[in-house]
Amino acid sequence: MPLAPITVALDWTPNTNHSGFYVALSQGLYEAAGLAVSLRTPAEAGSAGLSPNAHKSEGLSASKQVAEGSATFGVCVQESVISYATTAKWQHVPLVAVAALCQGNMTTISVLGSSGLTRPKDLEGRKYASFGARWEDAVVRGLVTADGGDGDKLACPPLLRKNDDQPTTGSLVTGSVISTHLSKGLADAAWIFPHWEGVFAARAGQPLTHFHFEDYGVPHGYKPLLIASKITAESAEARAFLKATAEGYKIAANDPAAAANALCSSGHPSLSDEAFVLASASSIRDSYLDPTGKWGRIDTKRWGAFVDFMDQAGMLVDRDGKEIGRENVKDEELFTNAALPE
Repeated sequence: MPLAPITVALDWTPNTNHSGFYVALSQGLYEAAGLAVSLRTPAEAGSAGLSPNAHKSEGLSASKQVAEGSATFGVCVQESVISYATTAKWQHVPLVAVAALCQGNMTTISVLGSSGLTRPKDLEGRKYASFGARWEDAVVRGLVTADGGDGDKLACPPLLRKNDDQPTTGSLVTGSVISTHLSKGLADAAWIFPHWEGVFAARAGQPLTHFHFEDYGVPHGYKPLLIASKITAESAEARAFLKATAEGYKIAANDPAAAANALCSSGHPSLSDEAFVLASASSIRDSYLDPTGKWGRIDTKRWGAFVDFMDQAGMLVDRDGKEIGRENVKDEELFTNAALPE
């Protein structure tokens, strides 16, 4: 019987957020489940012609690839799922989160350790390097405000493209925003994965100071998540894929060296420093599984707390600035644990 094709659209270059996919692929877990899985980076989506108008380094976002049907699953963040559910032109193809790659929010707002900035309110009057996502700037300003600063006084200029001096909205800059923006004085703060960019910076002798959302009363939900279309979310195909992926993440949690080897064996040029990848794999290993040893579970209270924060901070507005209303963001329709293995 031929293997069922599955395409997973990644949110960035391969990194330890994705370890379970690469372990499952390298150890034949997908093939054993009857699946032919391919992992696609944003740049590969662009070079494949999926986004003919995109800058070559940007490609097409994972969420849009899933919405348009060119990917089976995609890696994104909780805000993306909410955004698609509250955007009129995409409501006919609702996206559903089917697994949390890690248990909670793996991101921070970070600054150079040498900057003298010690907490979010210090960013008042400073610059944040914005990726241009729909609610991104509002969330960062909300963090500053939650710490007693004036978030409205935080400037959020868009990131610059690599090899380009023109700003771009919604792009993924090749490489780390630490080296492309913070080190060059183009911005004071950036939204990063500390177990990846933070580990890299520290090993390069450039330690960072990290502001964790939860430390300042911002209940940020899940970053990163795995999404699918509503039709796929609870299908037999999804169950088979998630079962094999869960095994991959369990291996990554128990054996960081195996995770690092699977990533580096992919041959992606960003993974040439094997010692760094291993350090990152060791840093993140405890975040893959919940306290019961299960992978992928999304907690209703955690999900809802972040949406409540967005509502209370006045962020839940549509693209025309009209209030959406918390009651119109139905959490139970935006994620499911049903296809995860027991």
